[in-house]
Amino acid sequence: MAFKRTRCLLFLFIILITHKGYCQEGSPTSLHERRVASPTGHGESSKRPWKTSIEAGLVFGLASPAIYTVHYVSGMSASTGYTLGLMEEIPFQTHSYVDIGVELLGYGISFNSYFFEPGYSFLYNGDFKYNHSISMNEIQVPLLYKFLLGPRDHKNRSLYATLGAKFRYISYSYTTITDNTTGDLVWSGLRDVTSRNKLFSPFGSSILEASIGYQRDTKKKRIRGWYMNLEYDYGFSPFVYSGDKEGSNYILFHYNTLIFKIGKIF
Repeated sequence: MAFKRTRCLLFLFIILITHKGYCQEGSPTSLHERRVASPTGHGESSKRPWKTSIEAGLVFGLASPAIYTVHYVSGMSASTGYTLGLMEEIPFQTHSYVDIGVELLGYGISFNSYFFEPGYSFLYNGDFKYNHSISMNEIQVPLLYKFLLGPRDHKNRSLYATLGAKFRYISYSYTTITDNTTGDLVWSGLRDVTSRNKLFSPFGSSILEASIGYQRDTKKKRIRGWYMNLEYDYGFSPFVYSGDKEGSNYILFHYNTLIFKIGKIF
């Protein structure tokens, strides 16, 4: 009887040890699985794909003479222009992105001022009888921080904002000067507009950009969608207008923009 009792106790002891061992094996595995299933914000951003988009829009220019030369200009205005762009959106954090790309702008500026023909010298009498019309093109390279203004809804709609900087390069400028009294063309020429505060080039400067927009994403075979935004660009450097290549005029003017864009995500 004693031998049978001892054998039973040994058998129960083995069962207890084995059962405890199984519990110790299973517990760490379940904890590890729970850790893996909870990604961080940076992990989520790294899994999201980059997005490429093309965009087009209207440019509403805000042109005004600088305080130093305001007395040598009258009636300055800017015509409505256009913009075309190619953008790449890079996930940065859970609800934010970095946007980088290239944009092309075209617009016009006109005003009345004086004009002295090359090789001649006159005493300035304050008569603004010449109209100066400038056609300009810019290449801009934006580097922007984009963030959502609240979560997306169940239809993948969201509001967002951007803030960042752009490099501005005056790629083309063509000026025509006409006599307002006769309508005759008195001078025309290329590349007589530069940046006062130069960045990398006499035609380069910097811009601060801020915008607010609406985006709609769709998910089929891949992420697609569209967006629209309203953007304000503030130029840190005024433009310098010479009037002709010999410097008949010296006018500083600011050119900032309000831009409405529509973009397509591919």
